Amino acid sequence: MEGAREVLAERRAEGRVRRAIRRFGLETIARRRRLAFATKLTDLAVRARLTSLAHRIGPRRLAWLSALAPRAEGEPFVLTERADADVALFAGCVMREAFGETERATVRVLERDGRRVTSPVEQLCCGALHAHAGDGEQARELARFNIDAFAGGGDVPVVVNAAGCGAHLKAYGDVLHEDPAWAPRGRAFAARVRDATEVVRPRPDRVSRPLRVVYQDACHLAHGQRIRAEPRALLRAIEGVMLAEIADAERCCGSAGIYNLTQPAISQELQRQKIHAILAVRPDVVVSANPGCILQVAAGLREAGSRVPVVHLMRFLDAPEAFA
Repeated sequence: MEGAREVLAERRAEGRVRRAIRRFGLETIARRRRLAFATKLTDLAVRARLTSLAHRIGPRRLAWLSALAPRAEGEPFVLTERADADVALFAGCVMREAFGETERATVRVLERDGRRVTSPVEQLCCGALHAHAGDGEQARELARFNIDAFAGGGDVPVVVNAAGCGAHLKAYGDVLHEDPAWAPRGRAFAARVRDATEVVRPRPDRVSRPLRVVYQDACHLAHGQRIRAEPRALLRAIEGVMLAEIADAERCCGSAGIYNLTQPAISQELQRQKIHAILAVRPDVVVSANPGCILQVAAGLREAGSRVPVVHLMRFLDAPEAFA
């Protein structure tokens, strides 16, 4: 599908303004300083309630974008390397800038298991969003860059806490399959990639009061990586947590990479169905393993007037009592 999107992108008759906006957005994601600046601006807009104003009075597309705008989780995650590491954390781009506390929670959870975590400072965006948008050349460039960035760690597992990133990283062999110099390196790198739920061990924590938890299956985790049981096992290990399964649990929430930006009408309908299913089981908290799902579901719950928190699985595992 992504190969077809690249061909279609080359053939697409697209206006200069639209092409420039799309290119600017993709380059912003790929460049650290530009993404950091954009994240700070978005965070300031959310804090100043400008996104709420846009949601009420702006054009339909702007209103939809403003509803999805994230408020940063504290400071961005700082990449730190160590020579004796036995796992390497892929911090990503949006995760590193807007979900810094989730990144730090992931490191704490891994270290609690006795892991020694490094996070190579040269890593960049995984390139998944570029591949989704048909920008195959940029996706391949980022793949090569990341393979080099993680080469110094030997063959230690590369741990990812974003389902979309993980699915794409595990496909680097396919991304680079036409490049004879890089295809073997792509396959070798992909073989090292693990979702965080494949590495973290269940821990018998407890919460002070019973918690009804909905686990939102990210499509890139459940369908793309065939990971369904591991996240639930981690949650069930916590005393006092009751998993509340929702109807049609593996149906997409409507985020789907950049789908909620390119097809907002269908995305909003999928979001509406997901929120209806979640609210039907009356959860205390919603947990997911993908930033896109978190933003999509959180926006849908706000629109429905619900205050149920939506949090990344690693943050929940790091301190489940904080949500009790």
